[in-house]
Formats: sequence, C-alpha cells, structure tokens
Amino acid sequence: MRQLLLISDLHLGSHLKLRTRGEFVHLAARLDETLPQFLDHYARLGTWQLVINGDFIDFWNVEIGAHDQDPVELAVERLHAVLDAYPGVEDALISFLDAGNSIVFVAGNHDAEFLYPEVGRAFAERLEGALDGGEDPEQLQSKITATGITTLDEVGAGQVRFVPWFVREGGAWIEHGHLFDPACSTHAQLSPTRGGRLVQSVAEVATRRFTNRMPEIDYDAADRFTTLDYFRWAIARGWRFMVRVVFLYLRMVGGMLGLWVRSGRVDKAGRAAHEERLAKLAKNAGLQMSALTALENMAPPPSSASVGGVLSVTALDLALSAVTPALLVPLIFWASGWSLVFGIPLGLGLGCLAALQVKRRRSPRNVARDMLEVASSVGEVTGTRIVLMGHSHRGSVERRGQVIYGNSGSWLDGSHLVVRRDERGEQLTEVELRRWRNGGITILDSMRVLPS
Repeated sequence: MRQLLLISDLHLGSHLKLRTRGEFVHLAARLDETLPQFLDHYARLGTWQLVINGDFIDFWNVEIGAHDQDPVELAVERLHAVLDAYPGVEDALISFLDAGNSIVFVAGNHDAEFLYPEVGRAFAERLEGALDGGEDPEQLQSKITATGITTLDEVGAGQVRFVPWFVREGGAWIEHGHLFDPACSTHAQLSPTRGGRLVQSVAEVATRRFTNRMPEIDYDAADRFTTLDYFRWAIARGWRFMVRVVFLYLRMVGGMLGLWVRSGRVDKAGRAAHEERLAKLAKNAGLQMSALTALENMAPPPSSASVGGVLSVTALDLALSAVTPALLVPLIFWASGWSLVFGIPLGLGLGCLAALQVKRRRSPRNVARDMLEVASSVGEVTGTRIVLMGHSHRGSVERRGQVIYGNSGSWLDGSHLVVRRDERGEQLTEVELRRWRNGGITILDSMRVLPS
C-alpha cells in the first residue's frame, strides 16, 4: 500500500537568467544536495506515490534560447538545460522510481510548458529511459503517457506521469491552485495558447520584464511588497536606480496592456483544444462537465482580461485616480479664468481623496487566504473531503466545514504533505504538514477526515 507524498514549488532553474544573484546560484546547489537526501529518506520508509504539485521547474526565469523559435522546441531546450543544471535531482528521481515508487507532475503556472505533450515526454524519457537501460525509443514511447490521467491508480511503480490540471484520488482533490489567483491565471487553462504559443499571465510578464532584470529585488517581493514598499525600495538606491526602475516598470505595464489588447487572448484553436481536453478529463475522472465548469466559474477572471485588472495589479489605478483630479481641476479653473490659487489645492485634495477611495475598495493580495476560502467549495463541487494545493508558498492544514484543506507550501523551506490511507488502502483519511530540515523531519500539524 503506497502512501501519498506531496511537494510543490521547487522552482528549479530560477538562476538560469542573464542577471542573477549569488544566493540563487547557492540555492540551486543546495537543492541539488538536499532533495536527493529527502527522497532517499522517504524511500527507506516504504513505497510512495509522489505528487509534485506544480512549479517544479521555473520556466519563467529560464532565459535560454531564442524567443522567436518554435515554442515547443524552446520549452524542451529549456527543460534539458534545467535538468542538466541539477544532476543530483535527476539522479534522485530516477533512484526513487527504481525503488518501486511513482511520480506524478501536476502543471503549475511557472511550468505550464508541461501542457505541451512533447515537454512531458522529453522529461519522462530521461527518467524512465534511464531505468530501461537504453530500451529502443519506439518501445519506450509506447509505455509513456504524458497527459490524461486523473487518478493515481493509473500510475504503476517506476512510472512517471504528467497531469494538466488535477488528480482526484481516494476522496482527495489535488491541483496546484493558480486557477484561483487572477495574477497568475489565464483563460482556457488546459490549452492557453495563441498561434500554438502559451499566452502569458500578468505575473509572468512582471517576472520576465521586471524581476528578471532587477536582481536587487527579493524573489518573493511580489507576495510581500505594497506599492509604498516598492517606492521606498527604489528611492533608497538613488536617482539613477530610480530611472532604471521607472523604465522597466513602464516596459512591464506595456507588456501587460498588450495581453489585454491581443497577446493574452486565447485563440479559437486554443479554446477548442481546451474544451476537448476538459471533456476528456471529466470522463476519466467520473465527473459531470458541469462540475469542472463550476470550478472554472468559481475562479476570478485573469487580471489580463480587463484594463481594470491590469491597472489594479500595477497600482496605476491609484496613480490615475490621484493625478487626474490634480491636473483636471486646475485646468478647468485656468480655462474659466478663475484663480489657480484655489484650483491647485482643490485638485490636489480631490486627487488624494480619490486615491484613498480606490485604496479602500482594494483588498490586499493574499493568495493563501483566497485559496483557503475557496477550498470548501472545491470539495463540495468535486465530492471530496480533502483538497490539496500548492502555489501560495504557505504550508498549512486547516478545516473548512467538512473539508480538510492542505497546502504543501514551498519545498524550498522544506514544507511538504504526507497523506495517509485507511487500512484497506482505498481512502485518504489523514493529512500531515511536515518540514524537512537538516536531514530530519518535523510534523508541524495533522488533521483527520471527520466521520460521515
């Protein structure tokens, strides 16, 4: 009987960009050492179904290859570059499979390239091909299914599979969770393509056009910084740095507005492929199409879907609400022949009031809270008692009504989940949040499914 081991958000390859900080290189080296130790520890305890629940590879940060080349070829090239940069991780995954365990990769927002079947196939060939000792490629190809599974029972010992959205297993629903984060989501998530190329979310544009060009900024700043924090951070580094920040910021805003205008819109072929895959997933998982449609409707629209969404993400709504009255009111006073002595202070005052109103209507971005709040609804729609996600980088185990919500956090700080089965091995009944640190395991929290 194989228990479930769940990790997420390793972000392999985050150092493979033109401008990087030494700490990212150090983190890469550390991962290549500690993840093998982690997998070896659990392999000695028994056999496992390992679910890597999204963002295993950070394609957003990998700047290798030409952007105008074929998108599938580029994704495969970047995949191989990342795996070559982590030989210890690749060897550990192969050893883990060789010990009789299985591995399922769920696509996340940073590794949506796994939606290309060729990318998953190339990865699986490196892992399973190593086990088969150079088996004929055509025979190996017939054994590898890159996408399409919805239950872990379909994955045998020593096999690796790739999942485009979710796994429904033993009374649990497992997905990465970025669908419920408007900054990181796109329309038609099973095939979010335009002209065969994956469309970008506003968060990906921000990463590629701003963060990757700004190694001085912390990796998780987007999850912690307010607009005022960004302003203070830039001011503290001098006016030349400010000019560079403003340039990159405007370049980023232009890219985000481009998503709304055209480049972020999924074309007809992408939507058709999405609907086809959605119907296949519903059938394989034994769900009605209405259930998956309800989940899609439960998610907020992507930020790239509207001008308002882009303005909110970039804080331009605050700036425009303040600047517009400050400029317009004095202009009206001047055109009317009235004194600007009254017009300028009035415009500034109205601008401040307008900005305060906009700020009050906005709720701070809190992905961990939003995912927790939606967990009970996901469980109700899918008929499951356990909902397991990643994405937020905040490990937790909490109860919402009859539903247990477990988040694996980010494996970069050692957080992971162990989910235990009942005596018959059919249902998942207990979720444990654990932390791997310094070669040992600490159980941080645990929760059992309530009796029906």
